[in-house]
Amino acid sequence: MHGYLDMIEPEQIPEYEPILHELRNQSRRMTQIVEDLLTLSRLEAHVDLPPERISLRSLLEALRREAVALGQGAHVITTELLGHHDLLGSTKELHSAFSNLVSNAVRYTPAGGRITLRWESEDNGGRLSVIDTGQGISSQHLPRLTERFYRVSTSRSRETGGTGLGLSIVKHVLQLHHAHLEISSEPGVGSTFACVFGPAQLLEPLALAGAP
Repeated sequence: MHGYLDMIEPEQIPEYEPILHELRNQSRRMTQIVEDLLTLSRLEAHVDLPPERISLRSLLEALRREAVALGQGAHVITTELLGHHDLLGSTKELHSAFSNLVSNAVRYTPAGGRITLRWESEDNGGRLSVIDTGQGISSQHLPRLTERFYRVSTSRSRETGGTGLGLSIVKHVLQLHHAHLEISSEPGVGSTFACVFGPAQLLEPLALAGAP
């Protein structure tokens, strides 16, 4: 489908340009849905993930850069490092999960809004939170947000390009890390999506752990 659509030049048939634009959008959206479903299938087949040390300072900065690029400078994006621990887990999978939350925050926060990426940790656990001043979500929707294809608003998801699978992917990644997602939100105020990790997933920084 992509190939056939790319072969058609809208300038040659201007009366069909709106139709071709919509077809290309839907084709891209279907591709993203298929890719997300494959990701979910792969995650469900995993029992364990290769453990790696993840520097939260580096991860927060990478997520901040992604948010700035995605929002094209339309938001105030800050990071807060309120704990000294690193994380034990799969760099690829956790980065994917956190990126999903950051992408949602950018898509659902109006221009001029604020997005905060915060890491907090103590010896009994850690939290990576994505906090926004966006549209917010009514409380009745919160328990179902991680269900596949669940949408608070079909029109809003279509406008922002969502597949309805991003939070399901986040939930599965966190489960593989013995962690969970906590969501709080208020319409017109904003939302907080927090990934909560137990002490078994925390690591002392290399300098404190006595590494050379």
